[in-house]
Amino acid sequence: MPAINEKLICVLDSFCAEGTPVLALQLSRHWINKGADVHLVRLNHYPDDLLAEFTALEIPIHTFRLGKGPMRYPRLFWQSFRLCRRTRATAVLSFPLGWHAFIAWGAKLAGVPRICAHVGNLPPVWTGAAFRKFKALVQLGRPVTHRLLCCSSYIRDATIRDFGLNPSEAITIYNACDLERFQAEEGRLLPHPLPRVGMVARLEGHKDQPTLIQAIALLRNQGTMVEAWLIGEGSRRPALEQLISELQLEKQVRLLGMRRDIPSLLSELDLFVFAAKPDEGFGIALAEAMAAGVPIVASDVGACREILAGGDCGLLVPPQDAAALAEGIMHLLLNPEGSREQVAAGQRRASEDFGVEAMARGYADALKLALPAVTTLRALPVSKA
Repeated sequence: MPAINEKLICVLDSFCAEGTPVLALQLSRHWINKGADVHLVRLNHYPDDLLAEFTALEIPIHTFRLGKGPMRYPRLFWQSFRLCRRTRATAVLSFPLGWHAFIAWGAKLAGVPRICAHVGNLPPVWTGAAFRKFKALVQLGRPVTHRLLCCSSYIRDATIRDFGLNPSEAITIYNACDLERFQAEEGRLLPHPLPRVGMVARLEGHKDQPTLIQAIALLRNQGTMVEAWLIGEGSRRPALEQLISELQLEKQVRLLGMRRDIPSLLSELDLFVFAAKPDEGFGIALAEAMAAGVPIVASDVGACREILAGGDCGLLVPPQDAAALAEGIMHLLLNPEGSREQVAAGQRRASEDFGVEAMARGYADALKLALPAVTTLRALPVSKA
């Protein structure tokens, strides 16, 4: 078999345990097994939740030292140029958007033939001057960025509209989950005293755990006791702890932190809840719950509506509406038989559209990576954390 000479640089903001770094981890594992030479760049040391998983790949990890203030932009350009020149990279994939402009110009001047950037969130048009700066950075990168790779059609449409792009400049490639890992878990619904719902998401402002917590309080006030697991970590933890205390839900709502045993946790849920705001880009946790066969209730925002096929794969309720979410939770808990068709449809959709192989193939095509169709090289070590 001919040697593979693809040398890819993936740039991340950090190794935080959320969608984008998990996506980069999946792609890196896949491409390494295909024989590609992958280098990882992180712009920040912390958060480093997934450091063990990235280190297990046994590939070079570079940390750019950018500092503060306006000089960080030329430093990002210069360090990108130097790394691309030294590694003779054939492709660059930037997960930060906006800052990708300096990465892309550095890569272009170093002779990299193919440069793409990932888009995982709605353009923040509501931020005024901050968005105008963001848009200017995207425009700066346009001449040297071959494609923007959007995680959903909802995000792609907004990206084209709000950044003023041509349709050919952005394509949709769905995020993915390890289907076998989630489908293999058995023994669902172990006995527990209260109905158990769960949400997997970073504890950050762009998620909407507060609405779920308020919905649990409403159900309690209506005489229905429900246990809720909030799985994930982030800067909003103190605020969520305060809300739980104010509503006197300490015995019902548990903050489990960042976990590596998500398939096992999903197997213990009666219902998966994904409370999201309109700027949600995809929600990989939705795909994981679909693959695991857990009934779903989610906010009716663009990304959730798309992933759940307009409600065929889960119940959609109005966003940021605790009463509507409480009603949706109660409806599914009281009608488990009625959710069977949605669960089956979700498992089919996850299998067809959200597998790592399909996602990696889409990224490889966008980056024009010449990789074999089958895995040929060594198996990677698996983290046991």
